Amino acid sequence: MSKWKLAIILALILGLVATIAAFAGGFSVVTYTDVTATGFDPGKTITTPQYINNGDFKNWTNGKPDGWNVPTPVLSPNWEVHFASMELSPGVEATADSAAIPGNTAVGYFFRTGSSGSQFAGLSQQVSPALTTGTYWVQVHVTAWEQNVQSPYNSVAWYGFGSTNDPSSVTEWRELFGDTYVCANGNGSCNHLGRKESVQIEAGSYMHLWMGMKFPDHQAWTVFGLDDISITDFSDGINVDVHDFEDDGDIFWDPRAPR
Repeated sequence: MSKWKLAIILALILGLVATIAAFAGGFSVVTYTDVTATGFDPGKTITTPQYINNGDFKNWTNGKPDGWNVPTPVLSPNWEVHFASMELSPGVEATADSAAIPGNTAVGYFFRTGSSGSQFAGLSQQVSPALTTGTYWVQVHVTAWEQNVQSPYNSVAWYGFGSTNDPSSVTEWRELFGDTYVCANGNGSCNHLGRKESVQIEAGSYMHLWMGMKFPDHQAWTVFGLDDISITDFSDGINVDVHDFEDDGDIFWDPRAPR
């Protein structure tokens, strides 16, 4: 074997090792380096005191975002799920507190349909001990793209607040992507969609992010990316005129990239 062929093989192996880390139980985290973002307005980035930790997913340890619980999902027959770290364009959300930190990391999930059933997964975090029962301003941002999906409303995502770390404790799920279909993989772009609203939250609650696919369309898959999650008081500088979805920028990816 020639030296240049050997060098290429070694480079591919090292690249694979660098982008995949294993969780306990064999659950893996994949880093998407082909994803970029533009159009975010730094003025919309929340800088007031937070009641959620690491809501911008900037800090990670051993393949998991700090402060978040990421349980290994129970897989339906022949389904595939990967937890994902999305490395967006450097500096697009720089603020006074983070201007010196390059990069903008989002958290994501990849789902590939199996032979039957549905498949869901998520992550959660208990709100700050400083949060007392009351109404707060909540923002959650999401992007999602799919391929070979035939069934309407197959790719779905929500957030909600529960009394425990179990997502079944959530009594009201709030939809994050209300369209019949999420963005098509072949388009190579989707909006950074923000759901922004006032929410009644009980002290000690757990915030849950939950997503997945409801139907086993043949060889279909979906990628979800979530970022810029905040729970704040109604302070100066927060645009509380929006109580719905708002397009806060655009996410781009390589449609040919392996998922």
